[in-house]
Amino acid sequence: MPFSHKRVFLIPLDSRPVCYDMPRRLAAMAGLELGMPSPALLGQLKTPANFKTLARWVKNHLFENDPLIVALDTVAYGGLISSRVNEEPLEILQERVQAFFSQVKADACFGFTSVLRIPNYDFAEEEPEYWNEYGKKLYQYSAELHEKGYSTVEGIPAPVLEDFMARREKNFALNESYLSLVSGGQLDYLTYCQDDTGPFGLNVQEAQLLESQIKKRKLGESAHIQTGADEVAACMLARWMALQQDAPIKVYPFYSSEAGRKLTAKFDGLPIEAVVEKAVRACGAIVVKKAAEADFWLMVHTPEERQGDHCSREQARVSPDQLDEVLKLLDKALAMGKPLSIADVAYANGGDPRLVERLVARFDDLTGLYGYAGWNTPGNAIGTSVAMGLIRLMAERNKSFDPEAFCKLMLIRLADDWLYQADVRNTVRRSMNGSAQNGSPDEKLLNVLMADGLFLLKSRLGLENQLVHCRYPCQRTFEVEIGIR
Repeated sequence: MPFSHKRVFLIPLDSRPVCYDMPRRLAAMAGLELGMPSPALLGQLKTPANFKTLARWVKNHLFENDPLIVALDTVAYGGLISSRVNEEPLEILQERVQAFFSQVKADACFGFTSVLRIPNYDFAEEEPEYWNEYGKKLYQYSAELHEKGYSTVEGIPAPVLEDFMARREKNFALNESYLSLVSGGQLDYLTYCQDDTGPFGLNVQEAQLLESQIKKRKLGESAHIQTGADEVAACMLARWMALQQDAPIKVYPFYSSEAGRKLTAKFDGLPIEAVVEKAVRACGAIVVKKAAEADFWLMVHTPEERQGDHCSREQARVSPDQLDEVLKLLDKALAMGKPLSIADVAYANGGDPRLVERLVARFDDLTGLYGYAGWNTPGNAIGTSVAMGLIRLMAERNKSFDPEAFCKLMLIRLADDWLYQADVRNTVRRSMNGSAQNGSPDEKLLNVLMADGLFLLKSRLGLENQLVHCRYPCQRTFEVEIGIR
Protein backbone atom coordinates (compact mmCIF):
# COMPACT_ATOMS: atom_id res chain seq x y z
CA MET A 1 0.00 0.00 0.00
CA PRO A 2 1.55 3.38 -1.00
CA PHE A 3 2.45 5.79 1.78
CA SER A 4 0.03 8.72 2.04
CA HIS A 5 2.89 11.25 1.89
CA LYS A 6 6.36 11.32 0.41
CA ARG A 7 7.59 13.77 3.01
CA VAL A 8 7.46 13.59 6.79
CA PHE A 9 8.70 16.26 9.19
CA LEU A 10 10.68 15.64 12.37
CA ILE A 11 11.70 17.97 15.17
CA PRO A 12 14.42 15.83 16.83
CA LEU A 13 15.57 15.63 20.42
CA ASP A 14 18.84 17.32 19.47
CA SER A 15 21.60 17.23 16.85
CA ARG A 16 23.37 14.02 17.95
CA PRO A 17 23.70 11.48 15.08
CA VAL A 18 21.31 8.90 16.60
CA CYS A 19 18.63 11.58 16.97
CA TYR A 20 19.23 13.44 13.71
CA ASP A 21 21.09 11.37 11.12
CA MET A 22 19.60 7.94 11.87
CA PRO A 23 15.91 8.93 11.34
CA ARG A 24 16.91 10.73 8.12
CA ARG A 25 18.59 7.59 6.80
CA LEU A 26 15.66 5.39 7.84
CA ALA A 27 13.32 7.62 5.87
CA ALA A 28 15.66 7.65 2.86
CA MET A 29 15.76 3.85 2.66
CA ALA A 30 11.94 3.91 2.41
CA GLY A 31 11.99 6.50 -0.36
CA LEU A 32 10.77 9.24 1.97
CA GLU A 33 12.09 12.74 2.53
CA LEU A 34 12.48 13.70 6.17
CA GLY A 35 12.25 17.45 6.69
CA MET A 36 14.16 18.68 9.75
CA PRO A 37 15.53 21.93 11.13
CA SER A 38 19.22 22.53 10.58
CA PRO A 39 21.40 20.99 13.32
CA ALA A 40 22.53 24.53 14.14
CA LEU A 41 19.01 25.32 15.38
CA LEU A 42 18.91 22.31 17.71
CA GLY A 43 20.35 21.69 21.15
CA GLN A 44 23.68 20.06 21.87
CA LEU A 45 24.33 18.63 25.34
CA LYS A 46 23.39 21.34 27.87
CA THR A 47 23.02 24.09 25.25
CA PRO A 48 19.31 24.38 24.33
CA ALA A 49 17.87 24.88 20.88
CA ASN A 50 17.58 28.40 19.49
CA PHE A 51 13.90 28.95 20.26
CA LYS A 52 13.38 32.02 18.08
CA THR A 53 14.93 30.61 14.91
CA LEU A 54 13.33 27.22 15.54
CA ALA A 55 9.91 28.91 15.78
CA ARG A 56 10.64 30.72 12.51
CA TRP A 57 11.53 27.39 10.87
CA VAL A 58 8.27 25.88 12.09
CA LYS A 59 6.28 28.81 10.69
CA ASN A 60 8.00 28.56 7.29
CA HIS A 61 8.04 24.79 6.84
CA LEU A 62 5.16 23.01 8.59
CA PHE A 63 1.84 22.96 6.79
CA GLU A 64 -1.51 21.32 7.48
CA ASN A 65 -1.02 18.45 5.05
CA ASP A 66 2.34 17.29 6.44
CA PRO A 67 2.77 14.47 8.98
CA LEU A 68 4.90 15.51 11.94
CA ILE A 69 6.96 13.67 14.57
CA VAL A 70 7.95 16.03 17.35
CA ALA A 71 10.23 15.76 20.36
CA LEU A 72 8.26 17.72 22.94
CA ASP A 73 11.40 18.13 25.05
CA THR A 74 12.83 20.22 22.19
CA VAL A 75 9.71 22.37 21.97
CA ALA A 76 9.54 22.99 25.73
CA TYR A 77 13.10 22.79 27.02
CA GLY A 78 15.27 23.03 23.91
CA GLY A 79 16.36 19.38 23.91
CA LEU A 80 16.65 16.18 25.91
CA ILE A 81 19.69 17.12 27.97
CA SER A 82 18.46 20.68 28.38
CA SER A 83 15.33 19.22 30.01
CA ARG A 84 17.51 17.86 32.82
CA VAL A 85 19.15 21.19 33.69
CA ASN A 86 16.41 23.69 32.78
CA GLU A 87 15.89 26.53 35.30
CA GLU A 88 12.74 28.10 33.81
CA PRO A 89 9.33 28.03 35.53
CA LEU A 90 6.61 25.65 34.39
CA GLU A 91 4.57 28.54 32.97
CA ILE A 92 7.28 29.43 30.42
CA LEU A 93 7.52 25.80 29.26
CA GLN A 94 3.76 25.53 28.89
CA GLU A 95 3.62 28.79 26.92
CA ARG A 96 6.14 27.42 24.43
CA VAL A 97 4.13 24.23 23.97
CA GLN A 98 0.87 26.15 23.58
CA ALA A 99 2.43 28.52 21.05
CA PHE A 100 3.75 25.57 19.04
CA PHE A 101 0.45 23.72 18.87
CA SER A 102 -1.51 26.90 18.09
CA GLN A 103 0.69 27.26 15.03
CA VAL A 104 0.96 23.62 13.85
CA LYS A 105 -1.96 21.68 12.40
CA ALA A 106 -0.34 18.56 10.95
CA ASP A 107 -2.01 15.82 8.94
CA ALA A 108 -0.86 13.47 11.72
CA CYS A 109 1.19 14.46 14.77
CA PHE A 110 3.17 11.95 16.85
CA GLY A 111 4.83 13.39 19.94
CA PHE A 112 7.30 11.95 22.42
CA THR A 113 8.60 13.22 25.73
CA SER A 114 10.93 11.95 28.44
CA VAL A 115 10.30 11.24 32.11
CA LEU A 116 13.16 13.02 33.87
CA ARG A 117 15.84 10.39 34.47
CA ILE A 118 17.85 9.59 37.63
CA PRO A 119 21.22 8.09 36.61
CA ASN A 120 23.22 6.07 39.14
CA TYR A 121 26.61 7.79 39.01
CA ASP A 122 28.48 10.86 40.26
CA PHE A 123 28.94 12.75 37.00
CA ALA A 124 27.22 15.98 35.94
CA GLU A 125 27.96 16.23 32.22
CA GLU A 126 24.25 15.80 31.42
CA GLU A 127 22.77 16.64 34.85
CA PRO A 128 22.69 19.55 37.33
CA GLU A 129 26.12 20.34 38.74
CA TYR A 130 25.39 18.73 42.10
CA TRP A 131 25.27 15.37 40.35
CA ASN A 132 29.09 15.35 40.47
CA GLU A 133 28.92 14.87 44.24
CA TYR A 134 25.46 13.49 45.03
CA GLY A 135 24.34 11.53 41.94
CA LYS A 136 24.60 8.05 43.46
CA LYS A 137 23.00 9.18 46.71
CA LEU A 138 20.10 10.77 44.84
CA TYR A 139 19.59 7.57 42.89
CA GLN A 140 19.52 5.53 46.12
CA TYR A 141 17.27 8.09 47.82
CA SER A 142 14.84 7.95 44.93
CA ALA A 143 14.83 4.14 44.73
CA GLU A 144 14.20 3.73 48.47
CA LEU A 145 11.47 6.36 48.49
CA HIS A 146 9.65 4.48 45.74
CA GLU A 147 10.23 0.95 47.05
CA LYS A 148 9.81 1.55 50.80
CA GLY A 149 8.01 4.87 51.11
CA TYR A 150 10.95 6.35 53.02
CA SER A 151 14.72 6.73 52.60
CA THR A 152 17.66 6.11 54.93
CA VAL A 153 20.12 8.02 52.72
CA GLU A 154 22.03 10.71 54.58
CA GLY A 155 24.39 13.47 53.57
CA ILE A 156 22.37 15.12 50.80
CA PRO A 157 22.10 18.87 51.55
CA ALA A 158 18.56 20.22 51.87
CA PRO A 159 18.94 22.70 48.95
CA VAL A 160 20.02 19.84 46.67
CA LEU A 161 17.04 17.72 47.66
CA GLU A 162 14.68 20.66 47.24
CA ASP A 163 15.99 21.37 43.74
CA PHE A 164 15.90 17.67 42.83
CA MET A 165 12.26 17.33 43.86
CA ALA A 166 11.21 20.66 42.29
CA ARG A 167 12.62 19.59 38.92
CA ARG A 168 10.72 16.32 39.14
CA GLU A 169 7.44 18.05 40.00
CA LYS A 170 7.85 20.48 37.08
CA ASN A 171 8.67 17.73 34.60
CA PHE A 172 5.77 15.55 35.76
CA ALA A 173 3.27 18.42 35.58
CA LEU A 174 4.34 19.25 32.02
CA ASN A 175 4.23 15.58 30.95
CA GLU A 176 0.78 15.11 32.44
CA SER A 177 -0.50 18.18 30.59
CA TYR A 178 0.37 16.57 27.25
CA LEU A 179 -2.48 14.10 27.71
CA SER A 180 -4.88 16.99 27.13
CA LEU A 181 -3.28 17.46 23.71
CA VAL A 182 -4.06 13.80 22.97
CA SER A 183 -7.67 13.97 24.16
CA GLY A 184 -8.08 17.29 22.32
CA GLY A 185 -6.86 15.82 19.03
CA GLN A 186 -3.74 17.96 18.66
CA LEU A 187 -1.55 14.91 19.22
CA ASP A 188 -2.55 11.72 17.40
CA TYR A 189 -0.11 9.68 19.45
CA LEU A 190 2.08 10.28 22.50
CA THR A 191 5.02 8.24 23.76
CA TYR A 192 6.48 8.73 27.23
CA CYS A 193 10.16 7.71 27.27
CA GLN A 194 12.02 6.31 30.28
CA ASP A 195 15.75 6.38 29.71
CA ASP A 196 18.49 5.28 32.09
CA THR A 197 16.28 3.79 34.77
CA GLY A 198 16.31 0.99 37.33
CA PRO A 199 13.45 -1.14 38.69
CA PHE A 200 12.67 1.46 41.40
CA GLY A 201 12.83 5.23 41.53
CA LEU A 202 10.71 8.36 41.49
CA ASN A 203 10.95 8.32 37.70
CA VAL A 204 9.45 4.81 37.68
CA GLN A 205 6.71 5.96 40.06
CA GLU A 206 5.96 8.95 37.84
CA ALA A 207 5.71 6.68 34.79
CA GLN A 208 3.26 4.49 36.70
CA LEU A 209 1.16 7.55 37.56
CA LEU A 210 1.15 8.60 33.92
CA GLU A 211 0.13 5.07 32.94
CA SER A 212 -2.79 5.25 35.36
CA GLN A 213 -3.81 8.60 33.86
CA ILE A 214 -3.71 7.08 30.36
CA LYS A 215 -6.05 4.31 31.52
CA LYS A 216 -8.31 6.68 33.46
CA ARG A 217 -8.76 8.91 30.42
CA LYS A 218 -9.20 5.88 28.12
CA LEU A 219 -6.28 6.90 25.94
CA GLY A 220 -4.63 3.47 25.74
CA GLU A 221 -4.88 3.44 21.94
CA SER A 222 -3.22 6.85 21.65
CA ALA A 223 -0.47 6.89 24.29
CA HIS A 224 1.99 4.51 25.89
CA ILE A 225 5.20 4.36 27.96
CA GLN A 226 8.41 2.70 26.81
CA THR A 227 12.05 2.60 27.82
CA GLY A 228 14.71 4.47 25.88
CA ALA A 229 14.52 7.94 24.30
CA ASP A 230 17.06 8.51 21.52
CA GLU A 231 15.54 5.78 19.32
CA VAL A 232 11.90 6.83 19.74
CA ALA A 233 11.81 9.11 16.66
CA ALA A 234 12.71 6.04 14.59
CA CYS A 235 9.93 4.05 16.26
CA MET A 236 7.41 6.83 15.56
CA LEU A 237 8.43 6.93 11.90
CA ALA A 238 7.84 3.18 11.70
CA ARG A 239 4.51 3.64 13.45
CA TRP A 240 3.33 6.29 10.98
CA MET A 241 4.16 3.91 8.15
CA ALA A 242 2.61 0.89 9.91
CA LEU A 243 -0.74 2.60 10.39
CA GLN A 244 -1.05 2.76 6.61
CA GLN A 245 -0.69 -1.00 6.17
CA ASP A 246 -3.74 -3.15 5.43
CA ALA A 247 -3.15 -5.06 8.69
CA PRO A 248 -0.68 -4.83 11.60
CA ILE A 249 2.67 -6.47 10.91
CA LYS A 250 3.13 -9.59 13.03
CA VAL A 251 6.47 -9.96 14.81
CA TYR A 252 7.86 -13.10 16.43
CA PRO A 253 10.85 -12.58 18.76
CA PHE A 254 13.45 -15.33 19.17
CA TYR A 255 15.92 -15.23 22.07
CA SER A 256 19.44 -16.63 21.98
CA SER A 257 18.95 -17.62 25.64
CA GLU A 258 15.63 -18.49 27.25
CA ALA A 259 17.01 -17.43 30.62
CA GLY A 260 18.25 -14.18 29.08
CA ARG A 261 14.79 -13.04 28.01
CA LYS A 262 13.79 -12.78 31.69
CA LEU A 263 16.83 -10.74 32.75
CA THR A 264 16.28 -7.17 33.88
CA ALA A 265 17.68 -4.99 31.11
CA LYS A 266 20.45 -2.65 32.23
CA PHE A 267 19.26 0.97 32.26
CA ASP A 268 15.68 -0.09 31.43
CA GLY A 269 14.50 -1.59 34.73
CA LEU A 270 12.31 -4.20 32.97
CA PRO A 271 12.76 -7.78 31.73
CA ILE A 272 14.29 -7.79 28.26
CA GLU A 273 11.19 -9.47 26.81
CA ALA A 274 9.03 -6.61 28.17
CA VAL A 275 11.32 -4.06 26.49
CA VAL A 276 10.86 -5.99 23.23
CA GLU A 277 7.07 -5.96 23.51
CA LYS A 278 7.03 -2.21 24.16
CA ALA A 279 9.32 -1.51 21.20
CA VAL A 280 7.19 -3.60 18.83
CA ARG A 281 4.06 -1.79 19.99
CA ALA A 282 5.74 1.60 19.60
CA CYS A 283 6.50 0.73 15.97
CA GLY A 284 2.83 -0.05 15.31
CA ALA A 285 3.30 -3.84 15.03
CA ILE A 286 2.11 -6.74 17.20
CA VAL A 287 3.91 -9.66 18.85
CA VAL A 288 2.60 -13.13 17.93
CA LYS A 289 3.16 -16.46 19.70
CA LYS A 290 4.04 -18.60 16.69
CA ALA A 291 6.98 -18.03 14.36
CA ALA A 292 5.08 -19.52 11.41
CA GLU A 293 2.38 -16.85 11.51
CA ALA A 294 4.78 -13.91 11.74
CA ASP A 295 5.57 -11.49 8.92
CA PHE A 296 8.84 -10.53 10.56
CA TRP A 297 11.35 -12.25 12.83
CA LEU A 298 13.41 -10.53 15.52
CA MET A 299 16.45 -12.28 16.99
CA VAL A 300 17.20 -10.85 20.43
CA HIS A 301 20.73 -11.79 21.44
CA THR A 302 20.91 -11.83 25.24
CA PRO A 303 23.45 -13.10 27.76
CA GLU A 304 22.72 -16.20 29.82
CA GLU A 305 23.16 -14.17 32.99
CA ARG A 306 23.60 -10.47 33.80
CA GLN A 307 24.37 -8.23 30.85
CA GLY A 308 27.86 -6.96 30.27
CA ASP A 309 28.70 -3.29 29.79
CA HIS A 310 31.47 -2.06 27.50
CA CYS A 311 31.75 1.30 29.27
CA SER A 312 32.42 -0.29 32.67
CA ARG A 313 34.22 -3.26 31.03
CA GLU A 314 31.92 -5.87 32.52
CA GLN A 315 31.92 -9.11 30.55
CA ALA A 316 28.72 -10.85 29.51
CA ARG A 317 28.37 -14.63 29.76
CA VAL A 318 27.48 -15.86 26.28
CA SER A 319 27.91 -19.50 25.22
CA PRO A 320 29.13 -20.63 21.78
CA ASP A 321 25.78 -22.40 21.35
CA GLN A 322 23.98 -19.06 21.61
CA LEU A 323 26.13 -17.57 18.86
CA ASP A 324 25.43 -20.60 16.68
CA GLU A 325 21.68 -20.18 17.25
CA VAL A 326 21.77 -16.61 15.96
CA LEU A 327 23.64 -17.60 12.80
CA LYS A 328 21.42 -20.65 12.20
CA LEU A 329 18.30 -18.52 12.46
CA LEU A 330 19.71 -15.98 10.00
CA ASP A 331 20.55 -18.85 7.63
CA LYS A 332 16.98 -20.12 7.94
CA ALA A 333 15.46 -16.68 7.44
CA LEU A 334 17.55 -16.06 4.31
CA ALA A 335 16.58 -19.46 2.88
CA MET A 336 12.88 -18.82 3.54
CA GLY A 337 12.91 -15.19 2.46
CA LYS A 338 11.76 -14.21 5.95
CA PRO A 339 12.69 -10.66 7.08
CA LEU A 340 14.89 -10.77 10.21
CA SER A 341 16.60 -8.15 12.38
CA ILE A 342 19.11 -8.69 15.18
CA ALA A 343 18.81 -6.79 18.46
CA ASP A 344 22.18 -7.34 20.14
CA VAL A 345 21.74 -6.77 23.89
CA ALA A 346 24.22 -9.18 25.45
CA TYR A 347 26.06 -6.00 26.43
CA ALA A 348 24.97 -2.47 27.15
CA ASN A 349 26.89 0.30 25.38
CA GLY A 350 27.89 -1.79 22.38
CA GLY A 351 27.40 -5.04 20.51
CA ASP A 352 28.73 -8.50 21.34
CA PRO A 353 32.12 -8.71 19.57
CA ARG A 354 32.00 -12.50 19.34
CA LEU A 355 28.63 -12.41 17.62
CA VAL A 356 29.51 -9.77 15.03
CA GLU A 357 32.90 -11.34 14.33
CA ARG A 358 31.13 -14.62 13.54
CA LEU A 359 28.52 -12.79 11.52
CA VAL A 360 31.02 -11.08 9.20
CA ALA A 361 33.12 -14.25 8.94
CA ARG A 362 30.13 -16.47 8.10
CA PHE A 363 28.33 -14.18 5.62
CA ASP A 364 30.10 -12.54 2.69
CA ASP A 365 26.89 -10.63 1.94
CA LEU A 366 25.00 -8.99 4.82
CA THR A 367 22.46 -7.16 2.66
CA GLY A 368 19.79 -9.81 3.39
CA LEU A 369 19.79 -8.92 7.12
CA TYR A 370 16.96 -6.45 7.71
CA GLY A 371 18.43 -4.66 10.70
CA TYR A 372 21.09 -4.69 13.39
CA ALA A 373 21.55 -2.58 16.50
CA GLY A 374 23.53 -2.98 19.71
CA TRP A 375 24.11 0.56 20.96
CA ASN A 376 23.79 2.15 24.41
CA THR A 377 20.82 0.79 26.41
CA PRO A 378 18.85 -2.35 25.49
CA GLY A 379 15.85 -0.11 24.84
CA ASN A 380 17.88 1.95 22.36
CA ALA A 381 19.16 -1.16 20.56
CA ILE A 382 15.88 -3.08 20.48
CA GLY A 383 13.80 -0.12 19.33
CA THR A 384 16.28 0.67 16.56
CA SER A 385 16.50 -2.93 15.36
CA VAL A 386 12.71 -3.31 15.23
CA ALA A 387 12.17 0.05 13.49
CA MET A 388 14.93 -0.56 10.96
CA GLY A 389 13.64 -3.98 9.96
CA LEU A 390 9.98 -3.00 9.81
CA ILE A 391 10.69 0.13 7.78
CA ARG A 392 12.62 -1.94 5.24
CA LEU A 393 9.79 -4.48 5.04
CA MET A 394 7.15 -1.79 4.53
CA ALA A 395 9.32 0.00 1.96
CA GLU A 396 9.65 -3.24 0.00
CA ARG A 397 5.90 -3.70 0.09
CA ASN A 398 5.51 -0.12 -1.11
CA LYS A 399 8.12 -0.70 -3.87
CA SER A 400 10.04 2.35 -2.62
CA PHE A 401 12.95 0.55 -0.92
CA ASP A 402 16.39 2.07 -1.56
CA PRO A 403 19.00 -0.72 -1.09
CA GLU A 404 21.99 1.62 -1.08
CA ALA A 405 20.50 3.87 1.61
CA PHE A 406 19.78 0.73 3.67
CA CYS A 407 23.33 -0.57 3.29
CA LYS A 408 24.77 2.76 4.38
CA LEU A 409 22.65 2.70 7.53
CA MET A 410 23.63 -0.92 8.21
CA LEU A 411 27.29 0.06 7.82
CA ILE A 412 26.85 2.87 10.32
CA ARG A 413 25.16 0.68 12.90
CA LEU A 414 27.71 -2.13 12.67
CA ALA A 415 30.63 0.30 12.63
CA ASP A 416 29.27 2.28 15.59
CA ASP A 417 27.88 -0.52 17.75
CA TRP A 418 30.54 -3.15 17.09
CA LEU A 419 33.75 -1.44 15.98
CA TYR A 420 33.53 1.75 18.01
CA GLN A 421 31.47 1.10 21.12
CA ALA A 422 32.70 -2.44 21.78
CA ASP A 423 36.37 -1.81 21.04
CA VAL A 424 37.75 1.46 19.69
CA ARG A 425 36.16 3.71 22.32
CA ASN A 426 38.08 2.16 25.21
CA THR A 427 41.31 2.20 23.17
CA VAL A 428 40.87 5.94 22.60
CA ARG A 429 40.12 6.44 26.29
CA ARG A 430 43.27 4.58 27.29
CA SER A 431 45.23 6.91 25.01
CA MET A 432 43.74 9.79 27.02
CA ASN A 433 45.14 8.37 30.27
CA GLY A 434 41.95 6.48 31.01
CA SER A 435 39.67 9.52 30.89
CA ALA A 436 36.12 8.44 30.05
CA GLN A 437 34.81 11.81 28.90
CA ASN A 438 37.17 14.70 29.55
CA GLY A 439 39.61 16.29 27.14
CA SER A 440 39.53 16.49 23.35
CA PRO A 441 39.63 13.02 21.78
CA ASP A 442 41.98 12.49 18.84
CA GLU A 443 39.95 12.12 15.61
CA LYS A 444 43.03 11.15 13.60
CA LEU A 445 43.62 8.21 15.96
CA LEU A 446 39.90 7.39 15.77
CA ASN A 447 39.99 7.05 11.98
CA VAL A 448 43.17 4.95 12.06
CA LEU A 449 41.62 2.54 14.57
CA MET A 450 38.37 2.27 12.59
CA ALA A 451 39.96 1.76 9.15
CA ASP A 452 40.41 -2.04 8.99
CA GLY A 453 36.99 -2.83 10.38
CA LEU A 454 35.31 -0.35 8.05
CA PHE A 455 37.08 -1.94 5.07
CA LEU A 456 35.69 -5.34 6.08
CA LEU A 457 32.16 -4.06 6.65
CA LYS A 458 32.10 -2.19 3.34
CA SER A 459 33.00 -5.40 1.54
CA ARG A 460 30.08 -7.21 3.20
CA LEU A 461 27.60 -4.51 2.19
CA GLY A 462 28.68 -3.67 -1.36
CA LEU A 463 29.99 -0.24 -0.36
CA GLU A 464 33.66 -0.65 -1.28
CA ASN A 465 33.80 2.68 -3.12
CA GLN A 466 32.23 4.75 -0.36
CA LEU A 467 34.37 7.23 1.56
CA VAL A 468 33.81 7.04 5.32
CA HIS A 469 35.08 9.54 7.87
CA CYS A 470 34.55 9.34 11.63
CA ARG A 471 34.38 12.28 14.01
CA TYR A 472 33.33 13.22 17.54
CA PRO A 473 30.23 15.45 17.14
CA CYS A 474 30.09 16.42 20.82
CA GLN A 475 33.84 16.48 21.43
CA ARG A 476 33.61 13.58 23.86
CA THR A 477 34.26 9.87 23.46
CA PHE A 478 30.79 8.63 24.37
CA GLU A 479 29.35 8.94 20.85
CA VAL A 480 30.83 8.94 17.38
CA GLU A 481 29.53 10.02 13.98
CA ILE A 482 30.18 7.66 11.05
CA GLY A 483 30.01 9.96 8.03
CA ILE A 484 29.49 8.44 4.57
CA ARG A 485 30.27 10.79 1.70
